[in-house]
Amino acid sequence: MTRTARRAAVAALIALAAVAAIIAADFTPPASAQSEDESTGRIVARRLDDGRVEFGWQPSGSTRVLPEKRYFPATIDHNRWLRSSPVEVGGAEIGRINARQSEDGRIEFAFTPTDGERILTNARYFPTNARPNRWLRSTEITINTGPISFIAVSAFHLHTCGLRENGEIECWGWNEYGQTDTPEGNFAAAIDAYTWYTCGLRENGEIECWGDNSLGRATPPEGKFTAISTGHDHACGLRESGEIACWGSNVSGERDAPQGSFTAISAGGQHTCAIAETFDGTNTAADTGEIECWGRNTLGQTNAPAGRFRAVSAGIHHTCAIRTSGEIECWGRNTLGQTNAPAGRFTTVSATAGYDYTCAIRENKTIACWGSDRSGQAVPPAGSYTTISAGGGHACAIRDTGEIACWGNNQYGQSDTPPGTFTAVSAGSAHTCAIRENGEIECWGDNTHGQSDMPTDTVTAEEAVAGQHPTCTGLLYGDSQQKSFTISTWVGVSITVTCTDPDGSDEDL
Repeated sequence: MTRTARRAAVAALIALAAVAAIIAADFTPPASAQSEDESTGRIVARRLDDGRVEFGWQPSGSTRVLPEKRYFPATIDHNRWLRSSPVEVGGAEIGRINARQSEDGRIEFAFTPTDGERILTNARYFPTNARPNRWLRSTEITINTGPISFIAVSAFHLHTCGLRENGEIECWGWNEYGQTDTPEGNFAAAIDAYTWYTCGLRENGEIECWGDNSLGRATPPEGKFTAISTGHDHACGLRESGEIACWGSNVSGERDAPQGSFTAISAGGQHTCAIAETFDGTNTAADTGEIECWGRNTLGQTNAPAGRFRAVSAGIHHTCAIRTSGEIECWGRNTLGQTNAPAGRFTTVSATAGYDYTCAIRENKTIACWGSDRSGQAVPPAGSYTTISAGGGHACAIRDTGEIACWGNNQYGQSDTPPGTFTAVSAGSAHTCAIRENGEIECWGDNTHGQSDMPTDTVTAEEAVAGQHPTCTGLLYGDSQQKSFTISTWVGVSITVTCTDPDGSDEDL
């Protein structure tokens, strides 16, 4: 092979590797630990025969990048910004393309970097009379491609969500109902979800939910809130006033929240429990109160005991809470010992109360678990811990040293912890995700729906050209009009691919 051919082969492999990373974008935790860098390029767009407008990113001196979600519909409400899925260059996410239709019918484009505000280019309007299948491009812009670390992560049943430092939420995994299609805007640390929908608390106190909206579970009420908790078919939020509002199913009275002011809330399968706000006589709120529960009570899951509590955690069919004395009390289903809490004083009870078991951290930082022990999830390892999360059949906790320990079901490797030190951990149904000290997210375990996929940096030539479309970027998306190709050289794992744009070069808007 000549030197020219070798260079072409390397360039082709790099381009194909970038495409592979883009295809996996919706199912991978976004990269967050890259060196500060800048990227220069243009927004490109073309009108398709069906009236939609396809858009992408054209890095200066490199191959056009097409995010997976990149089609602006033929009809849309005016002045409503839509955004693409993440744009990745060289395996790192650099931001998203935004688009909206103006009153005069033109489509306006912009770019929002991962770590910055929306950028409006000088030439950014796609004309109404543009010739179909002709790529047009904006004026050139330079964006900062530096990382935005994650500060919170939540692993749910089949999908995962992380909160970045800049307030943006990224979700990946099962997306049949749109439960990973996160909306634009900034959110606070509160993210909660069930299998088919997700809710987040915005920085302005408003709640936004996305995904399956059956029974109205993804349609929260208006107003300002301080906390949210999602159940099977219902969710509840704690308003700034301390009052509770619930939405979604009301088959078992899940929406019938009690009157009054509350300080904490936790939604279970079809019931919810909250801690009432109590005043100590000096007109200041005390930090504890009585528990009230509502919703389905076929197994006694709303029969809260008397007394004052400072933390509550509702599971599928049972609930556990920490008394002011530090002792734990549980109620509800007890077929496997779910309510047989051990004696002692505790500081933290697992956020989900597991499925049929619960774990908690004692005042001396050791862990105790009780309930179902089919996979050893009720037998935690010895040691001193600061954080705990109970998943479907396994649990994970962070040691004082920052290392993670997991135990219980390991069918999918969900208990095979990676080395290193971490600041947060969340156990899902059969997978786990955690945040490293540098802000990166790492996931492991069940990956049936991409809920624990990690970013892919490289791809071999055989992997890149395997399948029905051993082609260039456009054809990998099933768009046979964008580019044609020929494979002119194949030696070992190196290939030379020649791509041709039938419409010629891009054109300025």
